Amino acid sequence: MKKASLLALCAFILSANGAFAAGSHIYANTFTANNITAFQHSIMTTAMQTFEGTAAAALGGRAKLVKHDDKDSKYLYGTTPMYGWPRLYGEYGDDGSVKPEQTGRNGGDIEYAENRPVLNSSWLNWQHFNDDVKFSGYDELNTDTDLIMFGLAGGEAQRGIGISEWGIFGGYVGSTQENNFVNIEEGGGYIGLYTGYNIQKFNLSLAANAGALYNNAENEYGTDEFANMWAGVAMNATYNIALDDSFTIQPGVYAGYTWVGSANYMSMSGNTVANQNFNMFEVAPEIRAIKHIGRGWFGFIDFKYAFMMGHGGDVVVDGIKYDDLNTRDYAEYGIGIEKSIDRFNIALNIHRRDGGRSGWSGGFNLKYIF
Repeated sequence: MKKASLLALCAFILSANGAFAAGSHIYANTFTANNITAFQHSIMTTAMQTFEGTAAAALGGRAKLVKHDDKDSKYLYGTTPMYGWPRLYGEYGDDGSVKPEQTGRNGGDIEYAENRPVLNSSWLNWQHFNDDVKFSGYDELNTDTDLIMFGLAGGEAQRGIGISEWGIFGGYVGSTQENNFVNIEEGGGYIGLYTGYNIQKFNLSLAANAGALYNNAENEYGTDEFANMWAGVAMNATYNIALDDSFTIQPGVYAGYTWVGSANYMSMSGNTVANQNFNMFEVAPEIRAIKHIGRGWFGFIDFKYAFMMGHGGDVVVDGIKYDDLNTRDYAEYGIGIEKSIDRFNIALNIHRRDGGRSGWSGGFNLKYIF
């Protein structure tokens, strides 16, 4: 009896292990689709934060001189010159109100207000992520992802009591995902647009994008090739709370929706794999603290918690439906520094994720203000 039970247990373990290996093969599209929802968050927040401006802009009309030296203007608050470049210092007068005839703390630069350039900034961004992705009731995958983005912002205009702006962006994504049973190479690109509205201390940004991802999934049967397409929309709202002339607390919330579509394909194992569309929603409250450290250097720390919701997409193999794999919520927190030099704004950041995704990320952003 005991021998029979032991043999049954061994058979079950072998069967489960074989099913798991096969599962990693048939769930390859699920893995890539969930990876899209993860880097989609980074794409959208990066694009929208470029509208919300530099760390100096978050201080708005409270920008003041740290030290004034007529012989050496590098001691000016933020970047130089102190007056004449309203795009660096928010969109308010010294009293915190929006001036109807001009934008920014520009010392009366009416000419700029009347002849705003069509484009007011361009930016280049690189981000790298290395984290373990966890699914409910399934093995995790190690993920390495690189995002390269480029964008243009312009169309700054007075709209009622606030200021609006538009932008376009695009980029490349390259990623690998692997565990003991599958290794997936991913590469693709995306384009998008965004707009935003600023009312003194309140920022509202909206973005939409679309992209495609080509994948090679290497497994015990060979290499499967398949593609994903995606489209998404997102909103980000923030509010600046001044604690003093050089310290701002910025609570906010991000909300996004991502649709991921996939073509059916014949796998190297001889199975017909069909994947229903993914419909993923995300809500991520966030809080950021921005501090002017001195001599135009700014530092920030932030924390957010991403709630992942929606339908993960059914997987059907040879007419048999497999259980959905659901990702888990995760927290993200990190630090960054920023400096404006002449018309260039440079920012670096490093972040940590824990929960449904755990690992590290880092990024670099270069912005040129016309």
